[in-house]
Formats: sequence, C-alpha cells, structure tokens
Amino acid sequence: MVDVTDGQLAHFSKIVYSGDAPQGRTSGFHQYDHYENEDTGLGVRVYTTFQCETSTDAPQEAASIFTWRGTDTAAGVQMAKAQLKCNMELRQDPDHDIDIVEEAVVYMDDKLKKLTEQFPDTQWTHYTTGHSLGGFVANACQIRFDDQLKKCVTFENPGVAKFWRKKAEQAHDEQHWQEKVLDYVTYPNPINTCLPHIGKVVRLQLGVHKSFSIPHVIRCVMGSTLRAMVWGSFFNLALSVTGKTKGFWAAKVTSVAFAGMKTIAKNPLSWPKKIRPKLHKAANKDAASKDTRAAEAGEGTSDPKGKPLVPVLDHLPPRFRSAVITSVWAGSTVVASTFGYTTMRTGAHMADTGTEHNIELIVGGFDDESGEPKVPITMQSWPSHQYLKKKNLPKDYFGRTFKEGIVPFKPTAYGLHNLLRRNDLLISRAKRLPGYKEEMSYA
Repeated sequence: MVDVTDGQLAHFSKIVYSGDAPQGRTSGFHQYDHYENEDTGLGVRVYTTFQCETSTDAPQEAASIFTWRGTDTAAGVQMAKAQLKCNMELRQDPDHDIDIVEEAVVYMDDKLKKLTEQFPDTQWTHYTTGHSLGGFVANACQIRFDDQLKKCVTFENPGVAKFWRKKAEQAHDEQHWQEKVLDYVTYPNPINTCLPHIGKVVRLQLGVHKSFSIPHVIRCVMGSTLRAMVWGSFFNLALSVTGKTKGFWAAKVTSVAFAGMKTIAKNPLSWPKKIRPKLHKAANKDAASKDTRAAEAGEGTSDPKGKPLVPVLDHLPPRFRSAVITSVWAGSTVVASTFGYTTMRTGAHMADTGTEHNIELIVGGFDDESGEPKVPITMQSWPSHQYLKKKNLPKDYFGRTFKEGIVPFKPTAYGLHNLLRRNDLLISRAKRLPGYKEEMSYA
C-alpha cells in the first residue's frame, strides 16, 4: 500500500489550478489524465506514482490521486459561470444530485476501471482530494466509491449537501466517515460553514494570523477612535445635564449641520457651492465666539446669519436646551460610529475569508518534511449555515457588531487592546459561534 501525506494532497490541490507538473514534495508523481467541462464546471487531474502511458513494467503497488478543481475565475468566463452556478445550488442544500457531481462520478468510475484493467497485477491505492468546490466533489466521490478509495482529504470544503449526507448515513455510521474523510479548514467563514461536514474536521492554524498586518493595525486604530467618539459625546452630554458645560462645541456642530441641511433641501444640485462658504464662516473664530455667547445667554442655536434654526429650542430653559443639543449630537455620533464600525467589520471579514481560503497559504500550513499539519486543532463540532440560521445568528450579527462598536475592550472587537492579538481576536469570534467546539487536549 502506497501512503500519501496530507501535505502532498494539499500540494496536488494547489497545482490542479495551474496545471504545473508535480515537483518538490510531489516529484514522484506523474499526470495520468486531465479533464474539463465548461458546461458543468468540472475540472479534474489524475496523478499516479508511475508513468502509466510509457511504463512497460508496472510496479506491484501504486497510488492514484483524483484531484478536483475548485472555483477558478481564471479558467475562463464559461467555466467560472458554471462553477458559480454550482456554488449557488450548494447554498440551497439540495436534496438532489447536481450536474458537476453526476459527471464526476461517471468520470471516476471510468478511470478506476481503466487503471485496474490496464495494470491488473498492480495493487492500487486510490485517493481523492480537492479545494473549495473541488472538496465538495471529492466528498461525494468518496461516498460513492468508498469501497475503492482509501481516503478523502479536502481543504476549505463547503461541506456535503443533503442528497449525499443521506447516502452517507445509509452506507455507514459516523465513525466510519470520521476515519475515511478528513476536512481541513481555517477559521469559520461563509465558505467552510456553508453545509454540514460528515468527516473529521481539523482547523489549520496559519502563520498569516500571527504576522504583522497593516490592515489589522488600521482597523484596530479606527475601532478605538470610533468608540472614543461615542463615549466622548456621552461624556459631553453628562456634563451638559449636570450643568458643568453648555455643550458649546456640540451646539456649534449642530448649527453647521442644520445650515447645511437647509441649503441642501432648497437646492440639492448647487449645495457644494453654497455650503462651503457657510462652513468656513461657521469655523471662523468670530462666528464660534458668537455661538458661544448666544448659548451662554440662553438664546438658542442660530445659523451664520443669526436666524433661529430650531425655534422650539428658544422656549426651553438653557440647561435643558443644552441637554437636548448634546443628546442629538450623542445619538448621531452613536449611529455614525456604529455604522462605520459595522461596515469596516464586514469588509474585514470578507477580506480575511479571501486570505484564509487561499490554497497557497493552506499548503504553507503543512510541514515540508513530514507532510503533517504544523498546528492542527481537531474539532469536536463545526458550525454550518443551517445550524447558525437555526440559532438566529444572521439576525444577531448586526446586534453583536453594534455592541462591538460601542463597548470597549471586547475580545471580539477591533481596538488597540487587540492590536498585537490578531489570532486571539479571531479565536474569540470563532468560539462565540454556535456549533464551534474544539476537542479537549490533554497534551
């Protein structure tokens, strides 16, 4: 029996995109066959431990690697469209087979028979592997040809659709698939949590999570800055309510804002030309001192021309009027800051998903010598979209993010407290997900 390491299978899942010849840790393999279909999105390369086409003396033992390609936008528009269609189907967790898997099953059945017929005296050890969408195809093929395949190893696999989960349950128990199917994932993301997994799930700790990152530093500085704005506005409100300050700076900003909105409402098309002089005038020292004196005298807020902007405020006691102004300013700051943080957080999550899903980085998570993962974390359970939806996580996402944008020092939030703790930040977020549970280690 010929053994192939998980690191070698990761390398095959990388070169299936480029079509490069096996080299380095996979130099002992040769490409046996290559097939693509732009209509279904299927892409596959088969590698063997000897040159089947030219060999006259077949070895007693050999191995074959069926490597399925994932979504590849560089493979052409038609291929990319077909693969994206498959991804959309998988999001629905179909209870029926899809075209790409039907074709993969026919292809694999044909090649397995040909290898056996072509080299009847060779004892074959067959493996199947793939990255992303290719991992899903590999899982389905393992379930279909389980008695002929030794092992299925995938990377950032979206999971197994309902149709094939049922077949897996009918064929064997959970323990069997834990031994035959191994899914390597990174941190939970929309791809690797798309569907439930049937095999053993191992999370890879990638070096990129510990390295210095300029985008991470910027996000942490922005996170703390936005929270400081929120708490600064609340502090100003508290001082205003207790009579310690009239909230002059808030009144000034509110005056400028009202003046701007008034101009925009009158003529939206010409507002840039009209608003700039007013902004400059409001920023002028004389205008600022005028607003300050007006607030001290309890005359209410006014625009740069001296006309009351909010007449109702002129009838309120000075302290209450100041509290109203600072309350409006504090509320506006909360809305603007949390919106900015949520936007930043969502964009960062999408960027991190693109980085962690990269097969190049995943290959780097394996040791070159042994082919074993450098920092593996075996999972007891892994979240899926179906389970997260059941726990109302999609609805709670904005609520949790809203809290992150306001509450300081949360372990899941971007901020100066997590400036040098990027890995801990990602782990904290993962552990808050329903269904995420690591196996206990007693090492």
